[in-house]
Amino acid sequence: MAVTRAQKLRLGIFVATGLVALVGGLIVLAGMRLGEVRDTYRVRYADGDVSLSGLEVGSPVKYSGIRVGRVDVIRIDPQDVGVVLVEISLTGGTPVAEDTQASLGSMGITGLKYIELTRGSRAARVRKPGEEIPAGKSALDDLSNQAGEIAAKVSEALDRVNAFVSPDMKDRLASVLDRTDKLLATAEATIAENREGVRALTASLAITADRVGALLDEAGPNLTRTLDEGARTARTLRDASGKLDGLLGDARKATQSLDKVLDVGGQTLAQTRESLVQGLVYFRDSASNLKAFSRKVKDDPSLLLLSEGGEE
Repeated sequence: MAVTRAQKLRLGIFVATGLVALVGGLIVLAGMRLGEVRDTYRVRYADGDVSLSGLEVGSPVKYSGIRVGRVDVIRIDPQDVGVVLVEISLTGGTPVAEDTQASLGSMGITGLKYIELTRGSRAARVRKPGEEIPAGKSALDDLSNQAGEIAAKVSEALDRVNAFVSPDMKDRLASVLDRTDKLLATAEATIAENREGVRALTASLAITADRVGALLDEAGPNLTRTLDEGARTARTLRDASGKLDGLLGDARKATQSLDKVLDVGGQTLAQTRESLVQGLVYFRDSASNLKAFSRKVKDDPSLLLLSEGGEE
């Protein structure tokens, strides 16, 4: 079937339109890519135990599982061949705290890796684009190191097992087992020889236990009575102690009252003594005056007459 001129023209127009749309889309995408604002940072991996196998240009950069950038450059530091420099670019305005670290993460069983930015603290300073983000430890590398240590320990344990099952050790074990068998045989023979004595001792112990039980049964009521009497005696002593405390309290009160009476008696005696002393003084003065008057009357009896006449 021949293709007409019009069909060829329509086909050419369709192809041209598709090419124009494709070129336009590429131009738009390129323009968007060129106009995109991105912040660039550097990461230095100097630890020889950290493997960057699986990390490639274009690998994602995530922040707590959220994709915020990509890996742009992976190269060896020309000034230090033991350091791998990785340049990453993040979406413009993505904050990176000063205490944030760039650790390596693994994407499942593919072996591919990505960079995981750890969360920083709120009080930390925000880094400026172009600064260096310190490298962090990879959990996968830690597991690999631990696996190596475990393998070394397993190998050491196997070496010990091999040494344990060596021919020399087997001979030693056989000698020990042989001695053990002989010791067990000797113990069995000793037990067989002394079996009757052991039985007699067991029977004697059983009889002794029965006798002790019988004595306990007989002494049980007496022991119960003794305990009851002890309890009653304790109660009597407790009551007597209470009464004695009461008597001591009464005696203490009586003593205090007697002290007060003695104090009052002492004060009264002191006052009475003063009165007696004054009375004796007066009595002595009166006796002296009477004695003088008697002497005068004796010398001159007329004084009595004068006294009577004077009274008249």
